[in-house]
Amino acid sequence: MKLFYILNLTAAASIAATASADITGAYVVSYAVNTTDFGGAAVSVNVQDLYLSSDDGADVALNVFNMNLADSAKVDYFQSFTSTGWLAQNAGGPFDAPALRLADSFVTIGGFAQDTLLPEQAPGVGAGTGLDPNFGGPNTAYPGDLAGWFNSSPPSLNGQVGQVAQTDGTFGLGVLVGRFAYDGDFSLEGTTLEVTWNQGLNTPAEQLQVPLTVIPAPGALALLSLASLLGGRRRRG
Repeated sequence: MKLFYILNLTAAASIAATASADITGAYVVSYAVNTTDFGGAAVSVNVQDLYLSSDDGADVALNVFNMNLADSAKVDYFQSFTSTGWLAQNAGGPFDAPALRLADSFVTIGGFAQDTLLPEQAPGVGAGTGLDPNFGGPNTAYPGDLAGWFNSSPPSLNGQVGQVAQTDGTFGLGVLVGRFAYDGDFSLEGTTLEVTWNQGLNTPAEQLQVPLTVIPAPGALALLSLASLLGGRRRRG
């Protein structure tokens, strides 16, 4: 049964669309992070950032829904000690930590700086995202079957696509919709999801007729050689 949340966005899948002004696919950028959490605890995780791609700079992601994780992606994802679960939120001040910025798992409908391969969960970014009931709540180990999330502040344009840094040094149109981090092997590739988008306030919502399937970013293998960012091990809660 398809759940539709009018401000919800689906992440990770690369199916080309023939029409213009479309969200055209979903892909993941993969890398390793070694850093420290609140209190100095070491964190070492593999990270996959989930993006939607687009063919029009006016496109605004509204929601992701009906996401079904590939079996290899059903793991207990890392959450930073000071995180609020799957909703992106950095309270700043003493609660800010490198692991929260770089290794925490979250979903979002945009709102992040996109011109870098390593977008940080800085204070204030990604606010205004809500989870649909199928997600399983903010503290679930991983999103449930037919999970979704959405822009809970409709007047905002958090999900507007922008120039996203690519692994080959170029830029393409897209928007970040999630970060998944785990201290072992996992892959979002093969995950399917659906997306709703429009072209700004007072424009009609659009959807593709088929789900998107998550693929690796072009040139993503180059990221496997990224050096660590600090040092550590995953905290188990």
